[in-house]
Amino acid sequence: MSVQGLISKKKKTFIGLPAPLGYVPGLGRGATGFTTRSDIGPARDADDIPEDRHAPPNKKMKPKDEDDEEDLNEANFDEFSGYGGSLCSKDPYDKDDEEADAIYEAVDKRMDEKRKERREEKLKIDIEKFRQERPKIQQQFSDLKVSVFSV
Repeated sequence: MSVQGLISKKKKTFIGLPAPLGYVPGLGRGATGFTTRSDIGPARDADDIPEDRHAPPNKKMKPKDEDDEEDLNEANFDEFSGYGGSLCSKDPYDKDDEEADAIYEAVDKRMDEKRKERREEKLKIDIEKFRQERPKIQQQFSDLKVSVFSV
């Protein structure tokens, strides 16, 4: 069979025609259409005057605070509060907050005590199981030591 037999001699009818209205290439394969600013045009006309020109002369622009910017550096990450500190860092830390923190700390301590008992019990069982499977050398030869010293 030749390559010419695989190529269709019939020309496609849609080649050279404009795309239908609303057609998005690749939509059937999961692609989506999008619009960019260049498709829409500029947000303002070129002859529009910026708003800051009309501000009163005694009103000064407030400088951007350094705290407003998020520092997403790995060294600035805290496991408890995330990047850049707490969400409530600007709010005052009052008596209610202190009381709530004390309650949460007491609950955490109590839960840790409960877990500690279970943890120690499990550790004890694991050590006993390990010693049964792999006894110490001293325990392996204890019967020989008794027979040597008894003679």
